Amino acid sequence: MESCNSANHVKDSFLAEEFEWLQKWTHLSTEIFDNEAKKCDTQQSKLLLHLDYVQKQSRNYRQQKHELISENFFLIKEINVLGDFEKQKSDLRLYISQKDQLTVERDGLLLQIEEAKAKCANLRQQLEEQGKTMQEMNNAFQSELSECEIHRTEALDALEREDEKHLREMDRLEQNLQNKYSELNTCTICKRPWDSVGVHRLVSLRCGHVFGDACIREHLRYRNFCSVCNRNASFEELRYIYGRNVLPFET
Repeated sequence: MESCNSANHVKDSFLAEEFEWLQKWTHLSTEIFDNEAKKCDTQQSKLLLHLDYVQKQSRNYRQQKHELISENFFLIKEINVLGDFEKQKSDLRLYISQKDQLTVERDGLLLQIEEAKAKCANLRQQLEEQGKTMQEMNNAFQSELSECEIHRTEALDALEREDEKHLREMDRLEQNLQNKYSELNTCTICKRPWDSVGVHRLVSLRCGHVFGDACIREHLRYRNFCSVCNRNASFEELRYIYGRNVLPFET
């Protein structure tokens, strides 16, 4: 019984110690938790402060960004202005170069104008001299023209006289030709003009003499030779000549 009581007493003391130890541990854990909570609160406060600082910095950065964008836009404008200025400088150099070139060309043209003026003066003087010479030549030409007009009038009178003489000669020759034509355009047998058709149309023999068809046939019926040259002839040699008027051509 005593041993049981002793065991219970030991057990109770152990439980009391364990309970006391648990209380201490709980108290210690509570203190540790409170400390950690305080640390967390402190760290959270620091983080909130840092977040606020970061937000302020972000706002500052955005503002600086806008300012930098504005400055960049302004710088781009300045660069464009500088580019335009460089272009204007280049254009100005080109203009100055062109101006110098035009000045040289102007001086050359002025020199050419002076030379042309001198040439014009010389030409004017030469033209005046030539005008005087031409006037003298014109006077001489007018004198020669008057003499030529006199000679021309005399020559025309002589030509008119010769023309009248030639006309009279041509009339005489034409009359003779008509007489000869009327003689040659007749048949040598019947002495009448031949026709282009019909029984008295124009025919020829091999010798070349021509007659009226009916006349030469009547002649060949009794004589076998040409009535002009007396060469042998026959009816088979007769050839019709297709023409209105035929004249002999002497060679």
